[in-house]
Amino acid sequence: MRKKVDRLSPEELEQAARQLLENDAELAYRRDQHRAILDHVRQRSGDLSALLSEEIAVVGEARRALLRLRVVAVLAFLVAAFLILGAALWSDGTPFRTRTANVTFASGLAVFATIAVAARWAAIRRRGVNAARELRRALVAPLRALIRLLISELEDDEVRWGGTLRTSEAPALVELHLQDTIPSRTYERLRTFIGEHESSAIGLAGARGSGKTTLMRQLRLDKDLDCHVALVSAPVQYSAVEFTRLIHNELAQVGLKPGEAALIRHRMVAPTLRAVLRTLLASVVLFFMITLWIYDKNRPVPDALDLGWAGFAAVVLGALIMGFMLSRGWVLFQSRTRLTVPPRTVRELCLQQLEFLRWSTTVERSAGAALKVGGTGFDGGGKLSRTEREITHAESVQALRQFIDQLLALSSKPVVICVDELDKLANPAEAVDAINGLKDLFHVAKAHFVLSVSTDAMHNFAARGVPVRDVFDSAFDTIIGVGPLSLKESQTLLSRRAREFSNVFVLFCHAWSGGHARDLIRTARACVDLKRELKDGEEATVALLSGRVLRKDLREVVDATVEKLRGDDRGNDRGDDRGKELLDQVLAFQESLEDESAPLRDLVEAGAFPPDAGPVAPEAQPAATLAPYARIAGLCERLFSVARPPAAWQSEAMGQAVMALAEARSSLGRHPRAIERRLQRAVDACDRV
Repeated sequence: MRKKVDRLSPEELEQAARQLLENDAELAYRRDQHRAILDHVRQRSGDLSALLSEEIAVVGEARRALLRLRVVAVLAFLVAAFLILGAALWSDGTPFRTRTANVTFASGLAVFATIAVAARWAAIRRRGVNAARELRRALVAPLRALIRLLISELEDDEVRWGGTLRTSEAPALVELHLQDTIPSRTYERLRTFIGEHESSAIGLAGARGSGKTTLMRQLRLDKDLDCHVALVSAPVQYSAVEFTRLIHNELAQVGLKPGEAALIRHRMVAPTLRAVLRTLLASVVLFFMITLWIYDKNRPVPDALDLGWAGFAAVVLGALIMGFMLSRGWVLFQSRTRLTVPPRTVRELCLQQLEFLRWSTTVERSAGAALKVGGTGFDGGGKLSRTEREITHAESVQALRQFIDQLLALSSKPVVICVDELDKLANPAEAVDAINGLKDLFHVAKAHFVLSVSTDAMHNFAARGVPVRDVFDSAFDTIIGVGPLSLKESQTLLSRRAREFSNVFVLFCHAWSGGHARDLIRTARACVDLKRELKDGEEATVALLSGRVLRKDLREVVDATVEKLRGDDRGNDRGDDRGKELLDQVLAFQESLEDESAPLRDLVEAGAFPPDAGPVAPEAQPAATLAPYARIAGLCERLFSVARPPAAWQSEAMGQAVMALAEARSSLGRHPRAIERRLQRAVDACDRV
């Protein structure tokens, strides 16, 4: 039982995988390979269990609660049986003198215990069913990804390295927040830096869509890291106090089980529905009492101490009311003392902090005195009410620091606070304020802070005179750049998201996307979409699909460049013809792209592009970088337009050419000389293939 609680059962995992193989159209595969796939799934059950540890813990807790209830139910039924047996054997027993009264009372207690146990069992079972449903739902995505990867591994080289795309459906080729993130070099750097230092402030810098959020999410899923990890997304509107409280709140929920934070919320049911339910319940109780009273009225009473069914029901109802009042009083007492009693566990500490964050506290003191003689005299009283004032940013920071210290003292686990999407802040100056506000929390013992901002946002902020780069550099112990994926990482990512996705198309997607995670997925999805649009007789070869993807993307960039240049009228207002010349050159290349028969590389070489020489207006920046973008597209078409055998696609020269193209693609936006050097290396590598 303990093994089943701590990890997924191999039998249950195999059953879920078999259902996907038999019922999921996307994962349909040769039946003779099902056994091999299921065996590999069983072998990797530990990896899936690590990904779903939180959901498994909830299911395990529900199972243990149900087991404890079974023990209590057995003991309760044994006690009830002894009571009924004793009442039947001893007519002079207690609490009543007659055997009938004793049997009636004991039977009533047994019925009441049965109802209570049944209600509790139904509640626990319902919680267990919901937890199991959530576990099955969370298991689907990583299990589907694992099956796709296993199918790709079972294919022979002729299929895996064939130049034809066999994938027709790829629902996972979108920006899903999958739990099974692939390992990367950047993540290892981030994880190592956290593990080797007592405290740290780390900056993550990279282009939008490069995977900064994925790295932070992977920290939460890494059980070997053994840290309390809170992930916070920066709000659109920044407020120093509210932002600190948001971090405080997210960190407080880390120490609770999934869904347990909802226990401290006061969720109100609709008042009309509650009133109707209470009225129905009161009507049923009243009808039941009247029925018992009529029955007892016509029944001869052998003894004055015989309560009868109506009396017994009244006693039970009174006991229920008394128990309800005591429980409500206990809850009220706990809520009043929770903020003052020192917590003894991480759970108690986190619940206390959530209470502190969500409710305001009013402290009242009252005093009274009276002097009466013979019913007359004087009395007086006084009352003092105090309500806590709004806390300042410094006080909210101090409260969060104290919470981190208490959490470390109780759990001895380091704390990692991840703040994502700082570039989402509406005002660029607020990004500087947010970083400066968080600097007060940096370098707490065993506390690590990881903040991310895109390099695109930093460049835009710098152009507007906001020194985000300087603040970002000076505030952190280290800045880790989120670089592009390697070729192997791109292959693993696409193999887990698309079944039977040819490695030749992986080479193309990696080269054209530059290893950028978001663009890699978009390029792969474009290949699958274009395959579905093929006419009868057209084969989904890499030469055909890659050419169409390149032309489609290039047209979109050219169209966007034209729109940007059309909005730049300042050159014409001051008599400068440079803007008009740029527009004419881009329009000429746009028209040449309509020729589908000409190779893309020939069109690029024949086109006249604006030179990237010196600073230009923001509207003209896309035109200045259009030339290297188009040249990379021409090189990609040249490399993948030739049909090759599987051995040629796996050659070292091909791998070097693909990586050189990816490096040139990822260098766009840098200094023109750096782009030109990488482009020349890509040209040389393609010539050697």
